[in-house]
Amino acid sequence: MKLLVTVDKIENNKAALLLRESERERPLGVFSLESLPAGIKAGDILSLSFEKEEKETAGARKRIHTLHQTLKNQ
Repeated sequence: MKLLVTVDKIENNKAALLLRESERERPLGVFSLESLPAGIKAGDILSLSFEKEEKETAGARKRIHTLHQTLKNQ
């Protein structure tokens, strides 16, 4: 799946991004320029791609399970 975002503005080494929807744009968030492609400027359109992170998911599930067990045994 791929989403498109618009770089709304850049201030203090951060960029405000807008999520592009079929009929409007809405705020997505503010991101450090270090985490975005070099040379972007206000008005640029970027694409975001998603993929499932199996290793991260497994680690998170393990941490949650351990936390549940700890709380259950208190």
